[in-house]
Amino acid sequence: MNTRLIDGSEFIHLPKTGGTWVSTILQSQRLSRDLRIGRHEHANYDMVFLDAWQRWRAARFRKLKNSVRKRITPNAPDPAIAIADKLDNTFRFCFVRHPLTWYESIWKYRRQNGCKNYRQPKTAGGWHSMAVLSDFGSEDFNQFVRNVMAARPGFVSELYFSYARPGISFVGRMESLSDDLVRVLTHLGLDFDESALRGLGHQNRSRSASKPIEWDPEVRATAMRLELPALTHYGYIDDEARELAGLPDSFQVPPSPALTSIP
Repeated sequence: MNTRLIDGSEFIHLPKTGGTWVSTILQSQRLSRDLRIGRHEHANYDMVFLDAWQRWRAARFRKLKNSVRKRITPNAPDPAIAIADKLDNTFRFCFVRHPLTWYESIWKYRRQNGCKNYRQPKTAGGWHSMAVLSDFGSEDFNQFVRNVMAARPGFVSELYFSYARPGISFVGRMESLSDDLVRVLTHLGLDFDESALRGLGHQNRSRSASKPIEWDPEVRATAMRLELPALTHYGYIDDEARELAGLPDSFQVPPSPALTSIP
């Protein structure tokens, strides 16, 4: 779940990218202040920003309501302006993973835990970042991916971009989860136990399937093409991606600067 750290920075939990492990680390090392910022377990960037804006609006209302007192103390700080100034300056970070392994992880998770209905009845329009998956469940992995691609081509890219929006301070990758979290905490100047961080096992990890997932070559190639935006943006273009997506060797697009925004 999304977490506000003790220094005011925010971790935005993108589903199935190691976020439960990150949240556990932040809690166990007493680096977190609030859980579930954005009023939703998997609030994306816009939902987190909306929550901050709503806090600004509430503070603004309180300011107007107390206008008489403000006249008496004209130099008193304006809480609404203080919150508004922080909206664009908050350090926010999240993690992604290779889009194809994301499909594998969510399929295993849903198969082991039941085909969860992600729609939230108490939110506007039943909002959930993965609501579209509520309509799909299949014991066959490749059929599951086909169903998602038919209904929402490039779903993982769309999902990632809703969390790692322009303005996100740092994007780490699950493949280097421990190293990237160490980079974030070091950059923020927070005291933490690195050995305990690296010693904590995986949290909320989908169990291995009874037999290894085998991609249908056509499904894999199609998924690779449809998820090209995420593959490109987050530095996952390799020889296989080039071949399956039909990219020339000259295809060179720099990944998101948020991947390398901190040393």
